[in-house]
Amino acid sequence: MNERKPQPNREHHFYVSIAKFLFHHSQHGIVTVRDPIRLANAAQRGLHPIMLYGVTVAGLPIRWLTFSPVDQPKSLCGVLLTAWKNAKGLRGLPDVLRMNRYVAQADPGLAEDLAQIGVRLEIADAKDKTVPASLRSAQDASAWLLKKYDPADMSLAESVEALCHDAREDHDWRADRRPLRLSNRKLEDSIHQWLDLPMREPTSVLLEDRGWQAGLWLSSWETSLPPDQPRYFHHDGMSRRTWLLLGEDPSEDTDDDDDEFPTYEEHGNTPEIAKHLVACWPNPPKDIAAAAGITLRQLRWFTTERASLDGSARYDLTRLLGIECDERMGGYTPAGPYVLIARKAQAIEAIYQEISGGGDACPCELVPAQGQADPSWRYVLISAHSTPPTIVMAPRGEAITERLPDLLMNYEGIRSVSPAFYRDVVTTCARACQTPQANVREMAAFARRYEQHWIDCAWLPG
Repeated sequence: MNERKPQPNREHHFYVSIAKFLFHHSQHGIVTVRDPIRLANAAQRGLHPIMLYGVTVAGLPIRWLTFSPVDQPKSLCGVLLTAWKNAKGLRGLPDVLRMNRYVAQADPGLAEDLAQIGVRLEIADAKDKTVPASLRSAQDASAWLLKKYDPADMSLAESVEALCHDAREDHDWRADRRPLRLSNRKLEDSIHQWLDLPMREPTSVLLEDRGWQAGLWLSSWETSLPPDQPRYFHHDGMSRRTWLLLGEDPSEDTDDDDDEFPTYEEHGNTPEIAKHLVACWPNPPKDIAAAAGITLRQLRWFTTERASLDGSARYDLTRLLGIECDERMGGYTPAGPYVLIARKAQAIEAIYQEISGGGDACPCELVPAQGQADPSWRYVLISAHSTPPTIVMAPRGEAITERLPDLLMNYEGIRSVSPAFYRDVVTTCARACQTPQANVREMAAFARRYEQHWIDCAWLPG
């Protein structure tokens, strides 16, 4: 007699959140926000938040989503029973339903209700990243739901109901047993194995259709958002949805005579330069931010061009990092002089290209003519014509150190210098690394001590 193959343990993830990318607008209906926006800023643009509910098969890209107006939440039991009854990709009831503690606490009776139909509620602990990953994936997917259902009108209720239809259509299409042609064969096999499981229809037990307690956890994604920026509405003919995009509305551009010659944006290339400098700075980013009088989050937003800094903060940061205006080139440049640490190849190469004017320099590794070199660091001097020097510290034994001859154009190899000069280089770097403010200051003092040498572009005192 053939033994029956045991069924795998079925696990679903359940999550509830205010939608990160979807809002309702009285004129545009459902609006997709490409770059997340705080709820208060959304309200200023006439956008109303939407509640997202979802069930995901653990470990697989199979999910079922539904939505409601924030002020008309659906009961959690009702959402789950509807999903298990109608979403064929979920294959009915799971053995385990995993969720975060906030959802479980919002409806204290949920665990008992689920137990009546044979489903065990489990709360994901703080180290469990799977449930947050399912929610994050669902948020991202919701932004790209195709608009196949037109609401009867642009009201909130009709628009959200049409959105629910689009989500159901999307689930049915993805749960269809067609060839998936994924690049991950193992994942594709796992999906087919799951879809081959028999359905487990929910029982006819009547569960209480009750409300639940909302909280700030529903929009926890707001905490990591940068300050608001200009945005405009744009209708996309292909997706048939209206998007809220960052920037100024291009349809409002004018052809005034004043615009005949483009104006130079004051800090156009500053974020990219700052990003590379921070990556090479001896001190950690949090210390750089504190020295500039901003938060680490503001620094990251600025260097990734997610948000700008106000005038005084931008001035303090560029002054700290030695970034100056280059009127001849029409932009900003890292003027230095610096002590930098080679950590990331792209960053050190980019800064070298800037300070050397595209490689017009004579970088070389310094070693003492007599005595032992520093056992921990190698010191590369960058001496571009008629500009103060920069020293790159490279950790011995690291892969990036071996790549420096390729990253620093016109690399001249190893040069012997007097023991006194070498000691001054090592001491200067040690002092420059103490605080973010010390970097440019100590290197400027170093340059003044050997001013005649760098003016003559003869950077190896005897």
